[in-house]
Amino acid sequence: MVVTMLIWGLISLLGVNLASASAPYKGSYIGRLSTLEHDVTGDVYAVNNITLFIEGFTYDGEAPDAFFFAGNKDEVPSTRGFIIPDEKGRKDVLGPYNRKNLVLKFPITKKGQRSLNDVQWFSVWCRKFAIDFGHVRIARDLVKPAPQVAVGLENNKPLVKASTVTILDTDTIKIDDFSFDPTVQDAIFVMGSGNARASGSQVPDERGSTQPLTKYNRDSLLLDIPRELRGQPIQYFGVWSPTKGMLSSVTFDPNALIPPSLNSLPK
Repeated sequence: MVVTMLIWGLISLLGVNLASASAPYKGSYIGRLSTLEHDVTGDVYAVNNITLFIEGFTYDGEAPDAFFFAGNKDEVPSTRGFIIPDEKGRKDVLGPYNRKNLVLKFPITKKGQRSLNDVQWFSVWCRKFAIDFGHVRIARDLVKPAPQVAVGLENNKPLVKASTVTILDTDTIKIDDFSFDPTVQDAIFVMGSGNARASGSQVPDERGSTQPLTKYNRDSLLLDIPRELRGQPIQYFGVWSPTKGMLSSVTFDPNALIPPSLNSLPK
């Protein structure tokens, strides 16, 4: 019994979440909402710098004037903050929730796009009576997931060019200003980890096709990352030919924290 208590105490100190080993990736864990009043609870994650995911959010909905609220003027929740719209993008008074999973977007205010950089806390706040029903502190050193941008593909013979290649989230790659002259008739998109000159895994084109690439002229493309690579470290993306090898590629930091796709978050 004593040994068990010591183990659980160590786990608590280290901040280990035992459930996370098998749970889907949800972004950077911020913490659990404190339960102060009206049964407020839920685990809060940073999806990216302007998006929160709350897992299992509960609130009894019985207060007259409660909102999602955040601020940075004080170290604890206070009237000096701003409303974060609900999961429908509305600034309505909150109703009841029972273990709901929510995606919340920081608003654009007179000060511009608000973000996690702007706040020290996130709260369920009653404006009428200036009462905090439950909150979580935002650590200053929180690492927020962010898209990874690599400066362009470049090759003249055959022509392969792109201004940037961006891993937007765990499901999606964006290529800006992509040009390709299909004189190499078996070229395809590939990505993977390890040697950037290797064939890696094929990435279907913007139509979902795995056929060789056709002609492109400064096109912007959104590509779906193959399912077997989602959540895996990605080190390169390129245009590869079985007969000519890697025509052009870009590299990424495999340890970078990529935003989870909103479609991959628990419903």
